[in-house]
Amino acid sequence: MTPARRVPLPDGEGRIWLPVADRVPFRLPAEGIPLGWTSKEFVGRASVELVRDGARLAMRLRSDHSSFALYRDVVVDPNEFPYLSWSWKAVHLPPRGDVRERGADDQAAQVYVIFPRWPAPLTNSDVIGYVWDSRAPVGTRITSTKAGNVKIIVVESGMSPREAWRVQERHVAKDYQALFGRPAPRVGQVALMIDTDDTKSAAEALIGGLVFARSPVENVEIPTSMLR
Repeated sequence: MTPARRVPLPDGEGRIWLPVADRVPFRLPAEGIPLGWTSKEFVGRASVELVRDGARLAMRLRSDHSSFALYRDVVVDPNEFPYLSWSWKAVHLPPRGDVRERGADDQAAQVYVIFPRWPAPLTNSDVIGYVWDSRAPVGTRITSTKAGNVKIIVVESGMSPREAWRVQERHVAKDYQALFGRPAPRVGQVALMIDTDDTKSAAEALIGGLVFARSPVENVEIPTSMLR
């Protein structure tokens, strides 16, 4: 198994950590896709850096008329590990971005939970997207304007004061039940995304590590021991 496809396992406290990098380079910032993740470019080129923002290790995603995603394999039963937590910060939002409009469907920060459906997981998977939108209000729930199998929840909207870090926590099993009308199947991947190709603009965001847990997590910072 290659390092890029290492699947995180639960720790002794019932948490599955998905760090922003399996190994931190000696020098930061470091350009390129961090170890443990793979990328897919939809429009333009991916711009990713591993950085420190204060004491926090994060991925910096930048988009300029582009669209790309970073993927990480993870095997999670959301009925056993229902809570997903992460931290993120919007540096610059696409000014006209609006998840409700197909021609303006751009966001600076997006976290997707992917539930593979066989025999064609690439096209049939159910997907929940948690997004930081420029204009749609928090709590908006819609089907993606571009993919009927993707359900979107707006969890942040507009710029936070002084570009502050924000922590999000979602009960994935409850979200899946509400959005798809059936019990949640197993999670197979998560993805981080940024795009500005529809509005022909630019955006930038920082995203920290993610964690699935059996109960709410007070601290979403990835333990140093996880960064091999």
